[in-house]
Amino acid sequence: MLTKQDLNRVLNLNVGRQEPVCLIYSDFESERLKYVFKFVFNHVLGISCSVTNDIGLFESSPHLKINYSVKEIKGAFKIKPNSLLSENEIYETRPAPCFKNNSLYFFENSEENQGFHFDIFSAVFYFISRYEEWQTFDKDIHGRFEAKSSLLYKHQFHLKPLVDLWILEFKTELESFFENFKFPEKKMKILSTLDVDNLYAFKRKGIVRSLGATARDIAKLDFKNTINRILVLCGSKPDPFDVYEDVSAFCRQQNIPLFWFFLFRTGTKYDRTVNPQSPAFKEVFDLLKKNKAHIGLHPSYDSSLEQQLFEQEINLLRVKSGEAVSCVRQHFLRFDIRTTPLLMIKNGVIADFTMGFASSPGFRAGTSFPFYYYNFEKETAEELLFMPFCVMDGAFTIYEMTEPHSALKTMLEMAYEVKKVKGFFVSVFHERTFSDHLYQGFGTLYKNLHLKLKEL
Repeated sequence: MLTKQDLNRVLNLNVGRQEPVCLIYSDFESERLKYVFKFVFNHVLGISCSVTNDIGLFESSPHLKINYSVKEIKGAFKIKPNSLLSENEIYETRPAPCFKNNSLYFFENSEENQGFHFDIFSAVFYFISRYEEWQTFDKDIHGRFEAKSSLLYKHQFHLKPLVDLWILEFKTELESFFENFKFPEKKMKILSTLDVDNLYAFKRKGIVRSLGATARDIAKLDFKNTINRILVLCGSKPDPFDVYEDVSAFCRQQNIPLFWFFLFRTGTKYDRTVNPQSPAFKEVFDLLKKNKAHIGLHPSYDSSLEQQLFEQEINLLRVKSGEAVSCVRQHFLRFDIRTTPLLMIKNGVIADFTMGFASSPGFRAGTSFPFYYYNFEKETAEELLFMPFCVMDGAFTIYEMTEPHSALKTMLEMAYEVKKVKGFFVSVFHERTFSDHLYQGFGTLYKNLHLKLKEL
């Protein structure tokens, strides 16, 4: 079982120095303020901080000092606040973009001699809180917040971890302002995640399903698939989706944390896998545990909105795997920011890996770093961690229909961007992509990518 402490260790979320090394002055307090400070300073910069509204205490402090107010305070790095972090409502107005130095900013400070050139805390909060998903947006055919609804996509900055780049710029300015201060050194971290939509291509489906599938292949004159099915069922050829030993052993050898998410429902239009009651699942789970891989749930198409269905699937996976289910990624990435996280929290989930796009590579929240769910209905952060991903095989094989070499090139370009900010490069692959069974030329992409990532 992956506990919260285990996850923090895997994701390196524990701050090394427990004593505050940064003091922030603000003349207002809010949950939004505390939430964004924790992300910027703890998660990304790796230091601890505290907030005060006592000017005397602030001025006498020996720590790195940041003045988040309109006041003038000598010896402090100033950031003029926007009103976003002091509000307690959601408004439909989107922040205005500002293009400067080949980058994109929001909540720009146009006044001279008023400190940092934009309110970085409001800008970061807007994206990691998923404020834009709480606002009105055009859903796609699956009811999702997709790339075309994203403010970053509309301005063509979705392929860069823009939030992380802002924080890197902020860090550089702080080190220049406080010449004797240096932030802890960090390294890019690689995580591999896999969605198992169909445990096997041919085997363990039962006689009725196998005969029906064979008949459909013959009716379509797909004799290659028919022959492959017969060879697999006769034991003369491995199932093309049976990649569990190979991939898990590879990641263990390369010291890459690996998360598998299993669909546990079948028989619907969008959910087609081996019967969840089949002993085949336990066999795979035992193999994965031997290789130290993590097992999570891939909740079915309708479960993101149906509490009873979600509970059934998570309980069944718990029984079959023999351990509590702490991590999930929604099937088809179906996810409602207002309700789906609450289903997870109620059922003991500590981390969700859904935060990305199905139709395009990109950073949905503008960051490569994990961040907690912000519940605007309660105006507080919840103990559910979002682990964003930036590339998924399906964006290239299904939506963009990209050639394998072009897909690899794009993935590596994004990895270079992540390396700049010492963030997390998280990929999503599916069991169907590891052979050329469905997507010609993609069979070697996974290992090629991860071997090249290790060289960065």
